[in-house]
Amino acid sequence: MNNPLVSVVLSTYNDERYIAETIKSVLAQTYTNFEFIIWNDGSTDRTEEIIKSFEDPRIRYFYHENVGLGKACYFACLEVKGEYIARIDGDDICMPNRLQRQVEFLNTHPDHVVVSSSVIYIDENGDTLGRSFPWTWHSCHKKRRSIVNPGSMYRTAAYRKTCGYVGVCCGEDVVLWSKLIKVGKFSNIKEPLLKYRLLSTSLSRNFDLNGPYAKMLNIMYKKMADDEVVSEEDIALHRTIYNRAKQKRDSVKYDYTPSIEERMQKFLKPILGENISVSFIIFLKNLYVFFYK
Repeated sequence: MNNPLVSVVLSTYNDERYIAETIKSVLAQTYTNFEFIIWNDGSTDRTEEIIKSFEDPRIRYFYHENVGLGKACYFACLEVKGEYIARIDGDDICMPNRLQRQVEFLNTHPDHVVVSSSVIYIDENGDTLGRSFPWTWHSCHKKRRSIVNPGSMYRTAAYRKTCGYVGVCCGEDVVLWSKLIKVGKFSNIKEPLLKYRLLSTSLSRNFDLNGPYAKMLNIMYKKMADDEVVSEEDIALHRTIYNRAKQKRDSVKYDYTPSIEERMQKFLKPILGENISVSFIIFLKNLYVFFYK
């Protein structure tokens, strides 16, 4: 794989329960011109053993002592050879046509630098919880970005212009999207291309979004997005705020509540059908954000 068009980048830490299914979903893609960079961020369980059980020439395996998701992604992306980077986490599942659909989109939309998609939400057992209805208009992303990081594909050249991921322990994608939006357009494919696993133990669920430290974290994200080079002092301060904002969650059962869009689709699907009802809801959602948010 000396000249792959796509570099699939997977960062994993202690994902022994899910990593095999994730790897299989990448290797089974209908699009095959990719390299598969698997970055083991110092796992202490059977993750490494499971990864090494796969024999495929597209896999490039790396191990590093634990540094956290943001820095692990940064290191992994230094190794990419492809023109496009496709991210995935160690507990998510790609639909078979994910890479094909996203490559086709970026190939035919040269003004776009990032594309993601709708996702199917699943629990720890792989059972379906619901789905997302993301914004598809770039004008909406300029106001409120809605990109699922492990379902994203972006141009390597644009990524490198931003200096890439920063070494924060959580929210590395928030900073990256804020930098990339200055380089080109964003979009989402309305078709679900990823099964996104919701766990109460995930990093993004470990802190209180409405707590006293949430505003401080958002200020830090904005500062890092505006800075050409993010300082180690800011990364250390972010970690301190995040650690104080963390809350303990004892159960991996995600308390999922269907969105307004999902309830609308349940009502409209018998009348309009699956595709038309989804398109109609996404159009209304784009329209609302464009005019009112």
